[in-house]
Amino acid sequence: MNWPGQLITLYLYVCKHYEQTLCAYSQRMSNHADLSFTDDEVITLYLFGVMTKHTDIKQIHTYTDRHLRD
Repeated sequence: MNWPGQLITLYLYVCKHYEQTLCAYSQRMSNHADLSFTDDEVITLYLFGVMTKHTDIKQIHTYTDRHLRD
């Protein structure tokens, strides 16, 4: 499967499980949270970064900014 297909499949999986149970455990509670991304999108980007062998948040952010901004 190509990477766009993997990303979409992962997003749909995260959305399904976020609505059922994850929202109680992973909801952002900060007054300064950037709400331009939904919580499910943030979780998906993090998991996709880990799947593409990026080991820390800065690497995941850089990869996402360069390759997935569109």
